[in-house]
Amino acid sequence: MSFITNKNAELPEVDNHGKVDGVKPVEKIDPQQADQFSDLMAKGSQDAAVEQSTNNAEMTPEELQREIRKNLFKNGFNQAIEKAKEIAKELRNG
Repeated sequence: MSFITNKNAELPEVDNHGKVDGVKPVEKIDPQQADQFSDLMAKGSQDAAVEQSTNNAEMTPEELQREIRKNLFKNGFNQAIEKAKEIAKELRNG
């Protein structure tokens, strides 16, 4: 509810938080700089992939045993499914 009075209205405070000040123009990038940047980015990605693969190569014996059990279970399960499919097919064909 607002009242009509003879007093001047108070201006609300302006919130400048999160606003961007003037942006400086960007210099033109020559193709050679763009290629160098692309090469550096690709090299960085390759370095990260190599580092990750080396970290994965160093497994503790417990992790290795867990991985072997998981793979043995998957292989055994897949073989059982295939055998069940063959039996079902033979039963259908008679």
